[in-house]
Amino acid sequence: MIRVFVFSLLALVSLPSAGLAAAAPSTAHPEDLTITLRNPAILGLLSAATPYEVQVGGSLLRETLTFTEPRNLLLQAGRISFSVRCRGTPFTVDQTLRPVFVLKEPGGGGGYRVVVESLPVAIPGLGTVDLKDLFQPIEVQSLLRQSFLLQGRPAWIDVQVRRITLHADRVDMAASIRLTSDRGR
Repeated sequence: MIRVFVFSLLALVSLPSAGLAAAAPSTAHPEDLTITLRNPAILGLLSAATPYEVQVGGSLLRETLTFTEPRNLLLQAGRISFSVRCRGTPFTVDQTLRPVFVLKEPGGGGGYRVVVESLPVAIPGLGTVDLKDLFQPIEVQSLLRQSFLLQGRPAWIDVQVRRITLHADRVDMAASIRLTSDRGR
């Protein structure tokens, strides 16, 4: 779910359109892009990423958890949280969870990362499990290289996110886009 969510958000950054280009300030370079995602759009992306399943436990006590119905999005100071319904089988689990994701800013030459900070769920027979350990941090830049054919030859779009700012009602992003072909490699 987190990988699909992050990819969905950033896919919007990598798709330039005439409407977005026209909205850019006149001092911006032509390859620069800014985008604002309001909370309803973010909830729509989260809904598109569900249902999402994860396996918990070992071979004898394996539980399949399915996440659906994201709602109640909260953006604040580098954190993203929302409510999500969690159902499990074969053990009966039906809970509303409130995962917390942290947006880690670049440091040491790295890019933005999204990390699951907290995702506890109570599973009968297993106790309370914090699912944060099941999700590796997502390097935002790893999701942004897109290949396609340009006049029958391979080409790539590389999107370098320069800034992500979380506000209570929206997420603002700024990025640079570079188009390369197999000749330019």
